[in-house]
Amino acid sequence: MGFFAFITALAAWASVLRPPESKALRVLLMVLFLLLGTLFTLAGGFAWWWDSGMRPTRASPWPLIWGLLTLASQAGNLLRAVFEGEGGTDWPGRR
Repeated sequence: MGFFAFITALAAWASVLRPPESKALRVLLMVLFLLLGTLFTLAGGFAWWWDSGMRPTRASPWPLIWGLLTLASQAGNLLRAVFEGEGGTDWPGRR
């Protein structure tokens, strides 16, 4: 699970740094990365908590960390969309 979470986090950050041209693909990638990031965060946190109590030598926080990084990348995507005015309304400013 750790390697797949790592590859997912890399792909999520690549989509932030170099977003696709199609808005539909951007939305699809955002939904996919949000779901995978949530899954890795919850599963990684639970596995780390369980293994640290039951099998301390096998406890690894990496799936949790990669899941949090995936979610952080999508927060960056959302902020970029808001600041670039992709939502249809402008950012509030001074009158």
